[in-house]
Amino acid sequence: MKLQMMIQRTCKKCSPNKTWEATNRVVILFFMLINIAFLHAQNVFHGEIVSKNGKVGIANGYILLIQNGTIFKTTTSYKDGSFTIKDVPAGDYIVEVACLGYQTICDSLSIKDTTKRTYRLKEETKDIDEVMIVADRSQIVKRTANGEIFYLSSDAKKMSNPFRALQEIPAIISDANTSSVKMLNGKAPLILINGNMINSGIGPISPADIESVEVVNSVSARYLQEGVTSILNIRLKKHTKPYLWLEGATRHEIPLDNGFGVGYFEIGNHKISLYGRAAYHYKYHEDVESSVNRTNTGYKQTYDQSTLSDANKWIGELLLKYQITPNDYFAAQLYDSYNTTKGNTSAHGNYTTDISQWYSFQSFNTNKSNILTTSLYYKHSFSKNSDLELRLAYNFNKNDYNANRTDSYEKRQIDANTLYNNKRHSGSFNVDYSKENANNSSLIAGSHSTLIMDDINNAIGENPLFKHYNYNQYVYVGYGGSLKHLHYNASIGMEGIWAKAGDANYNYFRPRCNTSITWVANKHNSVRLSYQLSNTAPNVAYLNPYNTSTDSLFVSIGNPNLKPQMTHSASMSYTLNVGKLYFTPAVDYKYISDVIENYGHSDGGVYYSTYANTGHFAQISAGADLSYRFKWGRVYAGGGWKAYYFMGHNAKSSTYVSFGFNAQVKDFSFYGDIDYNSRDYTALACTTYSHPSVANLQVNYNFTPNFYIGVCLQHITGEYQSKTTTVDGSFHSLVENHYKDQKIRPWVILRYTFRKNADKKHKLGKVLNSTEEGISIIK
Repeated sequence: MKLQMMIQRTCKKCSPNKTWEATNRVVILFFMLINIAFLHAQNVFHGEIVSKNGKVGIANGYILLIQNGTIFKTTTSYKDGSFTIKDVPAGDYIVEVACLGYQTICDSLSIKDTTKRTYRLKEETKDIDEVMIVADRSQIVKRTANGEIFYLSSDAKKMSNPFRALQEIPAIISDANTSSVKMLNGKAPLILINGNMINSGIGPISPADIESVEVVNSVSARYLQEGVTSILNIRLKKHTKPYLWLEGATRHEIPLDNGFGVGYFEIGNHKISLYGRAAYHYKYHEDVESSVNRTNTGYKQTYDQSTLSDANKWIGELLLKYQITPNDYFAAQLYDSYNTTKGNTSAHGNYTTDISQWYSFQSFNTNKSNILTTSLYYKHSFSKNSDLELRLAYNFNKNDYNANRTDSYEKRQIDANTLYNNKRHSGSFNVDYSKENANNSSLIAGSHSTLIMDDINNAIGENPLFKHYNYNQYVYVGYGGSLKHLHYNASIGMEGIWAKAGDANYNYFRPRCNTSITWVANKHNSVRLSYQLSNTAPNVAYLNPYNTSTDSLFVSIGNPNLKPQMTHSASMSYTLNVGKLYFTPAVDYKYISDVIENYGHSDGGVYYSTYANTGHFAQISAGADLSYRFKWGRVYAGGGWKAYYFMGHNAKSSTYVSFGFNAQVKDFSFYGDIDYNSRDYTALACTTYSHPSVANLQVNYNFTPNFYIGVCLQHITGEYQSKTTTVDGSFHSLVENHYKDQKIRPWVILRYTFRKNADKKHKLGKVLNSTEEGISIIK
């Protein structure tokens, strides 16, 4: 009415034409204001979460509103199951609804105005003792026979970098700057995505897609042959539609002695995708200064040594993934790496027999290696819980090693040269079957076949071509399940090896097995007992019978008659998790028979070093790991003691400690890490360390959620140093090393990530993994 009266008053004062023009202007202005108000309106998304029958509201349920792979907003449901999210711009969203004890559901939603939804959740089939209702799902730790299952907090799911999100998992250490993950003991785990083997598939993951994180410390017989000691299995949610993921990073020390540049991409949809990466790493002027004292029958040698090393490595990879049908998945991979290392060593000192004389040497070496791998993978799902996996791989490796050295005395000079041209062809074919039963039991079985053919060509001298062939056939079976509070898992495998090293022929059969039992006393306490039997065959570097040393007083050769060493490992651990506290003390025992160790003898003042199956070795260790997560980050620490028992030697001991933290303050991230090990042992040598091997402080600043700069100060406790003492009969050696490049110095990193529809990507991840490390005669 007010608008109509205003128009009428205007009409009385104006001519007909002017009146019509004025009316038009008022009407147009009115509709413009309505449109502007509509465009800036913020909608409300509300509703309720109820049980499947719709009668009971579910409290403390998580509602995540996801847009373009990033969590836009999140909330929890009230006691009656209702929820409300205000100020939601119009657009397309993915809604994820989850609650402990219920099956998670996802919903595609287009919000244009106030929108209401009712979500009916179906209860999971679980023992009542396993259902724990807490406000923060990340405080839950679910025990299995072989490890633990963790969940990310809602804050972690909002992050754009998956390695940052994984930093709150208490059983691992995740480094967002190097895009790597390690266990608390410092070892790198095998990374699985949805149970599938991968190389480095964490980077493309959006944290919002992570359903759970499983850490396995007691691996089944399936992985024992490949030397796997631990597993990190990340389970993801499923989505559809196209997506694009790009990431680039570069890191450099100051001065520019060490750094890398890497680029990744993945493009595709839920059916087909292509992943690729290209990386370059360089390391210049790796500077080690050493003080060497050696004595043997008839002489004493003392000199100061300086070694400079340069290295660079190129890596290229392509991976095609194709979901043929809902039950059939195929992947093909091509991987190539090229690595070059150059070293330059000079020394000056004295050489004393009956008289003392001046002594020096100069040496150069170059090691070049190229590895080309191609792999095919096929997976067929007979049902939701029954899978058959096939993997076929071929690897070609070429390695060239060249070294020359000149020893100068006051009255003579000795020149020595070494040139090796080596090749390796290897292939493998793996068949793995797994099935999970409705009663929470599981069955695994499989066969792994591997063939290796090595040619070691000593191009200098009259040494014949050394050939090494190794055919390995491995079969395994395993079963696991639970009885109320007791979870168990057992697997056994038999490995047959037929090998030829030069003129030595041998074949043997070796068992492998793993068994573990976990008793879950309650939701906070559990105890695990585990036993593992494995064996390790010597690689070609230990079998090569030709000298790889250019030192005129030191000869290093392999032994083609070596047998595998067998390892028995037993562990007992206790786990306590209360809220954000995670505490795990453990005791471990290891016994190795037919242990491969250095041994040597002296002849004419020259020390000959080789390898032999010397007998047995035992190790006892006791330690504990502690992790606590605060609102701003996480603090973790660990430490322990080890005792070593070499046959014919007195017991030897060492200690180790570690400490680290990460913190988030607005757009800044802070990190710190310290790792220290007092000493290492072999049967003949002891190495002590005077400073931590890792002692870093770092700060990152996020310009945007996907772009950050980081600055790190390395070795803040001082220059890394070691002292190695070797005693074998008349041969005595003391070497003190000062790693001049491992001292207080900074590095800077830049990393940028671009994701488009990352929540829609194909989630099977990189299922191929080349275990080929390449042939090398350098031990």
